[in-house]
Amino acid sequence: MASEYDEREESVLEPTNPTLLDAIEEKNRAIGKKNLIHRMVCISRLRDNASDPNSVGNHYEKLFKHLQNMYQSEPITGLLLIYHKHIVHVVETSSDMLLKYVQDLQKTEQDETSFAAKSKILVVSHDIPDRLYSQWSFRGLDIQAHSLDQNESNEDTYNVVGDVLTQLVKLGVHLSRQPKLTLKSAMDSLYEKVPELLPQQGTIHSLLMNDDNCMILPKEYLAMYEQPFDFTLDSELSWPLPTRLFPYN
Repeated sequence: MASEYDEREESVLEPTNPTLLDAIEEKNRAIGKKNLIHRMVCISRLRDNASDPNSVGNHYEKLFKHLQNMYQSEPITGLLLIYHKHIVHVVETSSDMLLKYVQDLQKTEQDETSFAAKSKILVVSHDIPDRLYSQWSFRGLDIQAHSLDQNESNEDTYNVVGDVLTQLVKLGVHLSRQPKLTLKSAMDSLYEKVPELLPQQGTIHSLLMNDDNCMILPKEYLAMYEQPFDFTLDSELSWPLPTRLFPYN
């Protein structure tokens, strides 16, 4: 009789219907997805000593390879566009890998011998359903900007950021539709084939010079993870301490 009672008790405690969390985890296991995938878009201004696009691309290639070997997390995919004076970087991976990437971004800003003088994060899209890129790659764009200082516009910064992000999404969709055999040639001819999908250097320059709070700096992003969540209540600054008449649950 005791065994029958134990079996009935276990059957009552076990859920009869799967939850939404169960469905999401089962879907992630089916596609081999370990963590939620997020997409980050960053822009940076290059220092004068960063004249070789390959040196910038090789830096991130080594960094991402090292992170993959160290943490065994989600693969890093995305695209790095290297202009003469600026870079635009789309990174798709898990949150812990994005944190390591931003830490390296902050480190390059503080090192005057590195390639990045100033960087900003345009957006972080959480839990994206699909990746735009099947792998990570970089391309140097031999495009001369007409005038960076004369690209001032009265358009709202939020709309300008939205236009840049729209271009990058359309660029990712365009590349995802290319056959694997012709993907390299398509990457090499971006400016000739789809120049309208490439953010303009003047636009990137103006966003880096703008202090609008719709964009955040790498140190501001890191502060959300690294600084302790501690604050002082107004009641703690008064004397005598207030008396609580009723206990809190």
